[in-house]
Amino acid sequence: MAYDANMKYITLLLLLVLLPLHAEVYRLQGEDGRVIYTDQYSPDAELMNLPEPATYKAPVVDNSLAFDDTPEEEPIPNYELTILSPQPDQALWANDGNVPVSVEVRPELNVEKGEKLIISLDGMEVGEPQQSTSFTVTILERGAHTVSVSLVDQSGSILASQSVNFQVHRASIRNHN
Repeated sequence: MAYDANMKYITLLLLLVLLPLHAEVYRLQGEDGRVIYTDQYSPDAELMNLPEPATYKAPVVDNSLAFDDTPEEEPIPNYELTILSPQPDQALWANDGNVPVSVEVRPELNVEKGEKLIISLDGMEVGEPQQSTSFTVTILERGAHTVSVSLVDQSGSILASQSVNFQVHRASIRNHN
């Protein structure tokens, strides 16, 4: 029922907006001698014959005969991405909070096509996408962590990825007061 009422209001609103578009234009001279243009009829007003507004219609372009000079794309290789360091389930000491990460990509990254590596630590991206296969992540907390590396193309599509879980140990000093 509310739909019908809304449609009535919308139709009325459209009519009110569109009616002035077809209004006639009258010209008359005011008492002070000024020329007045209006859409209100008056017995001393002269109906104006206005020219049709200038319009432009773009020509239809037939692209079926255009020469296609785009080179054929090389097939995307089947990449293998391996995280060499840290090892899966490795427990390592990192008192400074820095963990080196090393990745092997086969075949090698195609730098010319804009392929890059995206590194994530515990689900959060670390730094900008890069082309280097060795980098360091900073971990402030001891405990279990996951490092993930994804190989992406220029458009951001993932070509290969791998994740590794590992443990970080850090020295601590306990105060026995």
